[in-house]
Amino acid sequence: MRWFGRGKKETRGWGELERLILAANETAAGISVSPDSALEYAPVLAAVRLISESVAMLPVHLYESDGGDKRRADDHPLERLMTRLPNPWTTAFQMKADLTAALLLDGEAFALVIRGRDGSVIEVTPLPRGSVSVETLEDLAPQYRVSLASGEQRILGPGEVLHLRGLGTLPNKGLSLVHQGRHAIGLGMALERHASTLMAKGARPGGVLEVPGMLSPEALGRIKAGMAQGHGGSASGGTLVLENGTKYNPLTWNSVDIQFQEMRTFQVAEVSRIFRVPLSLLSEMSRVTHANAESLGQQFLSLTLLPYLRLWTETIYRDLLKPQEQERYYAEFTTGALEMADLAGRVDAYVKAIGGGLMTPSEARQRENLPPVAGGDVLRVPLNTESIGGANA
Repeated sequence: MRWFGRGKKETRGWGELERLILAANETAAGISVSPDSALEYAPVLAAVRLISESVAMLPVHLYESDGGDKRRADDHPLERLMTRLPNPWTTAFQMKADLTAALLLDGEAFALVIRGRDGSVIEVTPLPRGSVSVETLEDLAPQYRVSLASGEQRILGPGEVLHLRGLGTLPNKGLSLVHQGRHAIGLGMALERHASTLMAKGARPGGVLEVPGMLSPEALGRIKAGMAQGHGGSASGGTLVLENGTKYNPLTWNSVDIQFQEMRTFQVAEVSRIFRVPLSLLSEMSRVTHANAESLGQQFLSLTLLPYLRLWTETIYRDLLKPQEQERYYAEFTTGALEMADLAGRVDAYVKAIGGGLMTPSEARQRENLPPVAGGDVLRVPLNTESIGGANA
């Protein structure tokens, strides 16, 4: 078993590297935005969780195609790795979620591929973020430099690394969505920090007390103590009693306050654009109606998730299957898990699929984890059409 390629020991000046990284991530809002710090901004965290956990919950299976026949390759060792345990300490859900999150934040994600003597994959282990750099050789093939915790570096080639790469403008290098959208994210983080500072310091009072004439220091202290004791914190909301003609003038939201709130809402929309997630799925419901709610969910599947699912399946095909297996085997996600919460919709779809000859009763029952029934493997078609396989004589 060959875990790593040739090794090389190298030391780095991390202080200088950190300064370069901070400078590269500085934004116009004056906030340094990195993939890790961006997760502290709630809309970014929500978008990353939504995409990565949605991809992770969808089952991916290995299929074998022999001419026109297609069957699930349950006896292939890669099927077990993809659906159960890619390595002894990581579940399939965790690996897909972690690698997809790294892909969203960094533009690429890596996992170590361990093969047996016959070249079959026996283990897939996600590599720590930031530990892999990709080098492009003269023939444009990738080469992976992995930095270990000991400081040693290892060189790995294609077939030894599962490399998920997002949108990019250079060979073998993906663009970080967070880095490309750092100015919009930084402005949103600046607005959040400003709002938090206002709340922490109490810079905006709820109202103003107006008194006729001048007050002595003793009277001023008595009024302030009475307001704090009778109407501050958990005591707020009680009946207000004032003395000596004092008037209470509540402060209301002005146009500046409204614009500040609109800016915060607009930055959530910016995050929606960066990650291509429907705004309603980031809990911004101002434009959601009963008429478009269902279409927004379909948009999330077709426009947001499907590109990542396609990337996963093609990467599995390239990096995990042996060359002689690529003619017969391929990976495919089952998106029906997104519809599991809608029982009525699933049942209606099964009835139409069975009645139209698209699915047998046993196949529909299998999707619901129910045992097959006698005669359930026969395709059925409407009475006014021919039976599948040819017309009856």
